[in-house]
Amino acid sequence: MNSSKVNAAGVDERERSMCSNHRFMKGLQRVFTFLLSLVIVVAGFIPGKAVVQAEDTTGFKFNKVIVKDSSTGAQVADLLSGDIPELKTGVIYSLDVEYSVPSSLQFSNTYFHLNLGNGAYITTLPGSTFTEGPITATGFEKLVKTPTGTGTSPYGYPTAGSAQARNGELIYKTKTSLTNVASAGEISFSIDSAYLNQDPNQILANLIRVSLSTDDTPMVDARSFNAKSTDELRYNFWTDQSSEIVNKGDTTTTLLASITGTKSLTEANSKTTIEIEYPSDIEFISLEETQLYHSNGTVVSTTESGGIKTTKLEWDEPGSYSGTPVFVPHVKVPANSTRASGSTFNIVLKNFKKTIWDDTPNADRTSSNVSTMTVKIIEGVDPEQVTSHGLTDTAVNWAYKKYDTYNVRLGSLLIKNELSTPTKPKTIEMTIDETNTAIIRGVTIPYHTDMVYGNIYWTSASGASGMADPSILQKSNVSALITNTALGLDINDSITSIKVDLGPIPAQYDGVRPHRDLLDTWNPNNKFISDGEFYGWSYIPNGVFGSWKVGTNEDVKTTVKFYTTGTTPTAGDTYHLTGKPKVPEVKNGVGTINKSQILGGNSFTISGRIDDANWDWNPLQEPELYMIMPEGFTYSNLQVTEGTLSAPTYVGEFEKDGEKIKVWKYSIDIGQETRGQYQPNFTSKNMTVKFDVHADKTVKVATYHINDFLGITTKDFDAIGAVIKPEKWDRSNWNTDKYTTVFGTSVNSGKTMVSLSERTGVKVNQAAAVNTHSSLINQDTGAEIVYDNTSATTKENTTVLLEKGDTTTMRIKLRNNSGQPINYANVFIPLLNENLDFGPAFMPEGPNQLPLKLDKVEATSNFEVKYIKLKPGKTYALNHAPQPADYDIVTDPADANMVMLVAKTTVSDGDGGRIEVTYKAENNLSMSYNDKVDVITPVLDYDINGNRATLTLEPAAMTYHTSSIKVTKEWKNYDGTVLTAPVNEVEVALYRDGTVFEKKNITAADNWEVSFENIDIVNPATGANYQYTVKEVGVDSSNKIKIDNAWYTATIVGDADQGFTITNKKSLEATPLIPATTTKTFVKEWSNLTQSEIDTLSTTIALYKNGTKVQEVTVDKNNQFTATFTNLAVTDTITSAANIYTVKEIDGNGDVVEEGSKITIDGRDFTVHYEGTKIINTYVPRPVLVDPPVKKVVEGNPSSPSTFHFEMKAVNPTDPMPSGSVNGVKQTEVIGSGEVEFGTFEITQAGTYQYVISEINDGVANYTYDTTRYTITFEVSDVSGQLVANTRVEKADGTVVNEAIFTNVYKVQVSTPKTSDQNNNLLLYAMIMVVSSLVVVVITKCKKQTYLS
Repeated sequence: MNSSKVNAAGVDERERSMCSNHRFMKGLQRVFTFLLSLVIVVAGFIPGKAVVQAEDTTGFKFNKVIVKDSSTGAQVADLLSGDIPELKTGVIYSLDVEYSVPSSLQFSNTYFHLNLGNGAYITTLPGSTFTEGPITATGFEKLVKTPTGTGTSPYGYPTAGSAQARNGELIYKTKTSLTNVASAGEISFSIDSAYLNQDPNQILANLIRVSLSTDDTPMVDARSFNAKSTDELRYNFWTDQSSEIVNKGDTTTTLLASITGTKSLTEANSKTTIEIEYPSDIEFISLEETQLYHSNGTVVSTTESGGIKTTKLEWDEPGSYSGTPVFVPHVKVPANSTRASGSTFNIVLKNFKKTIWDDTPNADRTSSNVSTMTVKIIEGVDPEQVTSHGLTDTAVNWAYKKYDTYNVRLGSLLIKNELSTPTKPKTIEMTIDETNTAIIRGVTIPYHTDMVYGNIYWTSASGASGMADPSILQKSNVSALITNTALGLDINDSITSIKVDLGPIPAQYDGVRPHRDLLDTWNPNNKFISDGEFYGWSYIPNGVFGSWKVGTNEDVKTTVKFYTTGTTPTAGDTYHLTGKPKVPEVKNGVGTINKSQILGGNSFTISGRIDDANWDWNPLQEPELYMIMPEGFTYSNLQVTEGTLSAPTYVGEFEKDGEKIKVWKYSIDIGQETRGQYQPNFTSKNMTVKFDVHADKTVKVATYHINDFLGITTKDFDAIGAVIKPEKWDRSNWNTDKYTTVFGTSVNSGKTMVSLSERTGVKVNQAAAVNTHSSLINQDTGAEIVYDNTSATTKENTTVLLEKGDTTTMRIKLRNNSGQPINYANVFIPLLNENLDFGPAFMPEGPNQLPLKLDKVEATSNFEVKYIKLKPGKTYALNHAPQPADYDIVTDPADANMVMLVAKTTVSDGDGGRIEVTYKAENNLSMSYNDKVDVITPVLDYDINGNRATLTLEPAAMTYHTSSIKVTKEWKNYDGTVLTAPVNEVEVALYRDGTVFEKKNITAADNWEVSFENIDIVNPATGANYQYTVKEVGVDSSNKIKIDNAWYTATIVGDADQGFTITNKKSLEATPLIPATTTKTFVKEWSNLTQSEIDTLSTTIALYKNGTKVQEVTVDKNNQFTATFTNLAVTDTITSAANIYTVKEIDGNGDVVEEGSKITIDGRDFTVHYEGTKIINTYVPRPVLVDPPVKKVVEGNPSSPSTFHFEMKAVNPTDPMPSGSVNGVKQTEVIGSGEVEFGTFEITQAGTYQYVISEINDGVANYTYDTTRYTITFEVSDVSGQLVANTRVEKADGTVVNEAIFTNVYKVQVSTPKTSDQNNNLLLYAMIMVVSSLVVVVITKCKKQTYLS
């Protein structure tokens, strides 16, 4: 309505309507207010319900988020301080967190959240479980959500349930009532290489995200942290087939190269690229990928420079989690190519690149090397191309000082047919071990399914010979094995020659490729493989297998002739193979741990192969194991196969980083056999080991590996000059070097041992508690014993038995795993005074019965030792401890009846301590205490945040029994002064109840003391104690005895309990007229030995009277190597001539050693010289033979070999040199390639000897001479009387090499035209220039005229 006028009635009606609506709304408002109030009031009376208010999370926050290296404990980054952790693959890290819970939330449900992003995954968790549910761990009571992956990675990676899938969200529920929560060393993680590129600064964004929450408030104090990957993950080319021979017009088909490196996640729709280089006159056909894309690459571009074309190719990457591709390059030699037959050219693959998924920065992965392949062109009606490598093998020589019961490779020849057509029929002829140094038990010859063999002609070292059918061959891979036993010979009858017609070598037979990755170089002139790396016989087309003979250590030399059947072999068909010895090597095995994480109180199992024959040959003789148990660990169920385990020998206890480590030694009896690859019959006999390890609740939280618990070595490791070496492929945590310094010479002569290699380890976590453990240490076995009173048998088995002078140690270990610091801790340990009783808390089986002396108290530096004396009548119930008013602190331990250990500082979470109290059964403890027992228990009293706890710990029991009677002999003069004994021994008899029971000699060597052992105290028939007495044999009824023409009176004091003392007192009697006596003293001196070496020696000196031996004396360090002969008659009668006394040294066979002769003592040789009263032994070590390792290599194709000269010069001209040397210089020559023989020579003294080797430039035409100068150093050391030389070859720039190799390059120079030809050419060029100039002038003139016209 548009009217501005409204009647009054309409206004009133509208107003009344509005007022009515307003009143209605006001009424509804009052009703709603009333109902709301009623609800609030009623809600207050409903149990468990309250008015909802906003939750206060103030103070609910992180105090610490730290990344550490799990194995070392070293801090990597403090995330709350802004550090960015720099992480690497293959390392396990721990994430230590600590957060505060305000008192307002102390009894509410609170949670810890961790989310690991792509690029990391969890390896261990609190509670040592990935199963959701209740746990026992520091600060947490429940695993609410276990990590199962982020769900954001493409291509189905990682596989569900795999280790790499343990990332994403992780949730723990906090233990109720805690106000400070900490987790240290429990959450471990590793980096996943699938996400990484080659940039050492790659950022893994938001890798670690943490937050807190309650039931009502999510995401409290949420934090997100980046990490940096410092790995430079690149690809590498591996050339699988490096060469191929083709005719003109043909295309390559067998060249092969692959990419190595870890698998990766690749970006979808990206391009994988590579470049190939080849000569410009060679036609590129394609680059085929056969493993990943299964297609030819698409050409992106081709460029040319300097006669080389470079073609870039690409493949479409669909996106994948994939490995690495394999490439087959196809290039064609044009049919009309001008390249010469026999010439070669190279194909190079380079710059391989793949794009990594979601990497920041986007650096991708590229190749760090190139693959170079060689193509050779051959023209001709009947081409043939065979490549060979005549190898020098260096192998371990156990037989030199141990046994010959194994086979290694002692020289080999690798053979390959380069062509796609068979060769002419071939014959192989071998003259084996030409110096008769070894036992050759087998040889290999080339094998292919298409090969047809002739008869096998052979001879042996025993003089036998014969012909064998080819059916005796063992065939595998590229080789066929001929063994001596297959020829009908004894296992130790050496094969000395073999001749076999092989027939044609099939097309592209490749006996090089299986061993190619171990060659130092791939040059056919190469003669060496990487040190100590061996593949099995099936990889070797022509090899020599066996062992050195016992006691030999020379090179094994074999000549092989490989030639066309029916022809006479030439020098080019002849190869010289060598087997060089080296010292025994003990290599690590490979093992596993059956669990990746455990809680303290649980066990895990270690198992593995001691002598792994994976790729590295690992012969092992006289094996020994050392079981190593860090504090809190024990082992059981130790088992080995292929050998008999000895009883353990307890080596002792050592301390490392404040923790005690026990060691036991076992030998494994295998007789004179060898374990590993190969046995004499070419089988492998490998030992395995298995044992369980138990971790108690005081074990330090950490990750442990097998090399923490096990060491492997050989008997006399140091004496035989053995060394340790890691295997080529399995070398993680492979040795025990962490312990070498700690153990000193007590373990393996101070040398590091190998162990079982494994990478992951086992993480030991601990439950949330203050963990303590007490036990008695058996000093003989190292066992930790806890008293078990379940039965009479268990009591006896867990009670430590002491004899006189024995000690036993009570050890108390404490580890704070509560998550909170211990404010104070006191440990109370009773002393063992007789009849002492402090109640059930300390003496659970009543008063002490056995008085033992407090010998010593030791504790870690965080505990202080105090001695206290409890007041009379004080006793304590279980789990109760003395209070300060109950005792007095005393300074003298003799006045104390208890030891109190007081923590000096707060014991932080994860820290601990150790207390050791040693008790001793004194020597005067009588038999009356036999079988008396003390049972005691220590008590721990501690406080955490005002919460006090007292714990009675595990009981310990000890008893005493002596079953020996000690007898001491004394000698006195008639006046009571001490008398030098007139004899070296006398005999005493032990009487039981008046009857002789046993006799023994009591000697000066034993300080005139002897004990009768295993004595029964009680007569079982009567129940009464036996009565024991002693008497010197030969004493008459008046207790007198005549010794050395003098009378002595024997008196006896003492009893069976305290021991007996027999004193012989010389009687004063008239001396008859007898000839005078004299004393002769002779001294043994040693030359060329240290004092410590001298102190280990002893020898026998004989006294001769008028040429007749009358006495022998052994001299050693105990008598200062002095022989004193007393009471020697000057004359036999008063009137006879004077006696002549001389001495001679006696050897081990009882023979006299004359002046200047040699004697062998403890494996060392000495020359003997008599000089007055001195006998001088001069040590002469057995010399060592050395042979400078020098080789000559000629590259190129000279028509005939040339002669080359070499010089060897001693740095010190007086040093030993080979025969034929003049003033410290020796020259020699070699024709063509081959060994440069200066000759072996002898070194007779330990020391360092250096020689400079160089080639003399004779200026032979077309040769480029090698100017390298090598210094060969022989470090000669004395090993148990035998000089041993360690050889080091070094170039002038300091590069260390295996041998001095001189490489001369032969190259025919391009002929230069003669001078007259050059003059003629110049004249011709001048004439051409003149004619050309005239032509130009004529043409120019013609053009000009035409223009004008």
